[in-house]
Amino acid sequence: MSLNCSHSFVLIQAMNQDVKQKWIAALRSGDYKQTREQLRRNGENSYCCLGVLTDLYDKDETVGSEDHWCGDLYSYTCEGAKYKAESVLPQPVMEWAGLKDYNPSVKYSRDTTDSELDILSLAYLNDHEYLSFEEIANLIEEQY
Repeated sequence: MSLNCSHSFVLIQAMNQDVKQKWIAALRSGDYKQTREQLRRNGENSYCCLGVLTDLYDKDETVGSEDHWCGDLYSYTCEGAKYKAESVLPQPVMEWAGLKDYNPSVKYSRDTTDSELDILSLAYLNDHEYLSFEEIANLIEEQY
């Protein structure tokens, strides 16, 4: 008896589906200006893709959160200083969204002619690959 084992990596994604739909809608809405390398930037009132999710958490009445944005570059603080994040998801946001990582990853090909897929974080795609919110929303919709 022989076993046929595949050597390909399977990325299994799970997420609260209601939160997912809100996040995708917010990314596509045009209501959020995009920034890089910070959850949110002061003055510009702009967000990275993870900052949009954090803002949705902050506005969700079911979690009873308050406005926790603070500082020049808008770090996000929960429960005093217990959870502080500047460029990745704060733990309460991650848990609310049903994500298992502070910086969720997706399969992505940098080259449309290449069938190789890389596993890259959403923050990396936002900050270094310069994907638009629409492109990031498409990846979230397809893979979560």
